[in-house]
Amino acid sequence: MEIPVSCNKDCGGGCPLSAIVEDGRIVRITDSRHRGPWMSGCLRGYRAHRLTYHPDRIKTPLLKDRRTGSFRKVSWDDALDHTAERLSALREESGPLTVMRLGGSGSCRGALHNTSKLAMRFLNLYGGYTETTGSYSSAAVSFVTPFVYGTSNAAIDAGSLENSKFIFLPGANIADLRFGSELGNRLVDARKRGVEMIVADPRRTRTVDLLGARWMKIRPGTDGAFIAALIFDLCENGGIDETYIAKYCHGFDMFRNWLFCAPAKTPEWASGICGTPAGDIRYLAGCYRRYKPSALIPGLSIQRNLGGEDSARMAMVLQAVTGNTGIAGGSSGANIWGTMPNPACGKIDPNPGSAEGRVKRYFPVYSWADEVLNPLNNPPVRALYNCGGNYITQGADTAKAKAAFAAADFSVTHDFFMTPTAAASDVVFPVADFLERSDIVFPEGNFLLYSAQAVEASPGVKTDYEIFSLLSERLGFGAAFTEGRSEEQWLSYFLDNSDVWDRAAFKESGIFFGDDNRRVALSEFISDPEACRLGTPSGKIEISSEAYALTGASPFPVYTDYRIKDKIQLITPHSRMRINSQFSNLSDERNNLLMNTADAAQRGIEDGQTVIIRGGSGRIETGVRLIDDIMSGTACLEAGKWADFDDGSGADTRGSANVVTSSVPTMPSGGARTNSTWVEILALRPEDDE
Repeated sequence: MEIPVSCNKDCGGGCPLSAIVEDGRIVRITDSRHRGPWMSGCLRGYRAHRLTYHPDRIKTPLLKDRRTGSFRKVSWDDALDHTAERLSALREESGPLTVMRLGGSGSCRGALHNTSKLAMRFLNLYGGYTETTGSYSSAAVSFVTPFVYGTSNAAIDAGSLENSKFIFLPGANIADLRFGSELGNRLVDARKRGVEMIVADPRRTRTVDLLGARWMKIRPGTDGAFIAALIFDLCENGGIDETYIAKYCHGFDMFRNWLFCAPAKTPEWASGICGTPAGDIRYLAGCYRRYKPSALIPGLSIQRNLGGEDSARMAMVLQAVTGNTGIAGGSSGANIWGTMPNPACGKIDPNPGSAEGRVKRYFPVYSWADEVLNPLNNPPVRALYNCGGNYITQGADTAKAKAAFAAADFSVTHDFFMTPTAAASDVVFPVADFLERSDIVFPEGNFLLYSAQAVEASPGVKTDYEIFSLLSERLGFGAAFTEGRSEEQWLSYFLDNSDVWDRAAFKESGIFFGDDNRRVALSEFISDPEACRLGTPSGKIEISSEAYALTGASPFPVYTDYRIKDKIQLITPHSRMRINSQFSNLSDERNNLLMNTADAAQRGIEDGQTVIIRGGSGRIETGVRLIDDIMSGTACLEAGKWADFDDGSGADTRGSANVVTSSVPTMPSGGARTNSTWVEILALRPEDDE
């Protein structure tokens, strides 16, 4: 039997898949026969059923004895009663704001089974809570985009790339990461058509080889200088669209003055910062002069640095001043991920009831642990409710994250496995995964996906919706949480409020397409800038923003040098094998460090040797693989591996990158800066083990 399913995890976009079921068990997952011609799944989706049947799956609620640190299995009634009693007592003693919400990436694209929205709905009805804002993935670019464009809707559909004549991919590893089920295949097709592509990245990624792209080496965190020099060359030697700028842009003169002020932002100036040959920057400028439309698809890595806000803005400025924003085959240079609307469909409301039930306090998610440990917070954060997150692995500074959980009076986690975060919690609720329940999924692109329940839920687990429903009953607002609807009734209600005209066909095929799959954001503004003014104060694209200056930052993007030149800069990209930290437990091997061969030779490090990585408040011991295809002064350790400190040395031995990252954010967004991590890397000597 073939059943339509779709992963709604945080992997950049849902994919139309099929679960092949025999005798009530999933035997494999493959691409849906109903998918569009450019769509495909990925390694993570194809392996999802391995987690469903994993022998370490939690199938009974667990309560921790804080005196011993051990867990005991309890009944669902006991676990739910205990949790409701503790939450009720906290609300009575110090108010609802003492509870902080964590999690959300475990299931973030579902209409109903959305781990963020369900937790928000529950905690709003509880009386309010402390909310964590932004995301680890894209806080900086999400923060700055509305200042430039007056909207967050500044993306494109991947289909519009069929009009592109040139594609620039700064920090974008499309081959390994997911920005929707179409983008990678659309790029491959463009390359087959002869479209030139350039990837700027500290390492030679699989994307370079997949696309046959030209690789330009660049030091991490210096993208702002690189793009500033590119724009300087276009200003000096032609390639700037002055007519477009006058009609659609605001504040370019201030930015241009900065480019030409001493030191002039020439390719030679940038080369000394970025390590990229000046000739490469000039070559890229020549591509913008030769080809139009040109699309810029930035990776999230360029804004996950100190100063990431300006790197993100600089990419938007490049597209605007070359006249490539809002046209078919071009792009805005903003985050391509998550901003174009899907066909209309209902979804769970995280803010039900009256305004009195929506009292919140807000802190940036990147600094959540600092706020838990902050003695000046009034009221203090005393409880953590974590639904669908593994923050001790995924958050910066593992030691601080563990200390924050230890400092909380009470903590709850919903998860499939005993992750490091679950192990730090007081209550662990075992939950159903996406193959064990039905949902409507909002992917990247102008379509909806229906993910049917492929198999019966494992005995002993419940959906997140069911858990929150049962807790709500115990806390006195069960009717308000469920509104009298079962899970299936909610999905039917959502489809009643949707563009889907044939729900039987939708459920059978698992996919519903909108009318236009080649949309380009801001195209209406470009067609009629007076009738379709942007939501910025000027109504135009704001290259210089007085509103942004009120944050304390420069009104136009600038480059600020944050490098620590006597240390190695560690980048921590996502792995093609994992969705954040999910799938980490499918293999026990440690995460190997990638290091430049010459840098290793200077430190007496040999290929395959165990090394010590020291940074922040932590230490990692892991294997090293020496390569030439990474920028000198840079090392790479993929994020998401669960930490293991069991050998008694105080060091992580699995290669969990956030053991050495800092929780000090990039500002003014308060976003992640995990690629701005400077470390010492040493060969492990025998005495280090003693």
